[in-house]
Amino acid sequence: MKEVSTHQKTISLKQRRAVALAATVCVIVIFWYLWRRESSRLGAPAFFTGFTLLAGLVILALLGARRRLPMLPLGKVSTWTQIHLYVGFFTTAIYIMHVPAIVAGGMFEAFLSLVFLMVTASGFYGLYASRTLPKKLTAVETQHRFDRLDWGRNQIAAMAEQTYSELTEPSAREVLQTFYQRALSPFFISRPSLAYVIVPSGTRRRKLLGDLKELDRYLESDGRRVAGKLAALVRRRDDLDYQFALQLRLRCWVVFHSILSIVLLAAALIHMLIALRFAG
Repeated sequence: MKEVSTHQKTISLKQRRAVALAATVCVIVIFWYLWRRESSRLGAPAFFTGFTLLAGLVILALLGARRRLPMLPLGKVSTWTQIHLYVGFFTTAIYIMHVPAIVAGGMFEAFLSLVFLMVTASGFYGLYASRTLPKKLTAVETQHRFDRLDWGRNQIAAMAEQTYSELTEPSAREVLQTFYQRALSPFFISRPSLAYVIVPSGTRRRKLLGDLKELDRYLESDGRRVAGKLAALVRRRDDLDYQFALQLRLRCWVVFHSILSIVLLAAALIHMLIALRFAG
């Protein structure tokens, strides 16, 4: 029964998205028809699409603010996120009708066009990220809050140092000492590199675990026990860095998209005032 209910819920969600997308396309077609009719009558289609575009940007800004205030009793944030998505799709279509070229001529107009395109591109990236990154984050065994990641990193480094100090066999310490000081200790005490944050991969994890495995043949039981615990800590630290990279990417996207949206709205208002002045 539970599986049937989940299946029905999934179908219902897909149906709602299909209906919302179809409704958005219908509205775009209606506005395209009005824009064509205004153009054929030698009216002012630029004013029609321009004010529609500005209204869309204002609505998007309000929707974005709502999404970042989940404590307000105004419905589910997921619903507002979907509305934000479809209004963004509609606004992009109106922009294409409004401009004579994708990047308008003139210094200020070109700047405005580029900012709009950057906001649009970051919005589509946000759609992609919201569909893929949460699945990647939940695939990691242990979940960590972003503000606790530094603390978790320090805890793992302390545990690695304590684990290494448990070596009692002189031969095992001799085998592991060089590798620990050269590779493991820097790995545990340092933050992940910029290259890893941009493109997180399992390369360094596989290398460290492979090198530890190679040392097994030179170790006795006590050394292998310690090496096994160090390998487990390498996995934990790599999972932690993976979560850090993905969560930081999401946070950077939110800041980037929000700042660009504010700049775009301000520039659009200035553009409207300039257009009205020249029209009057």
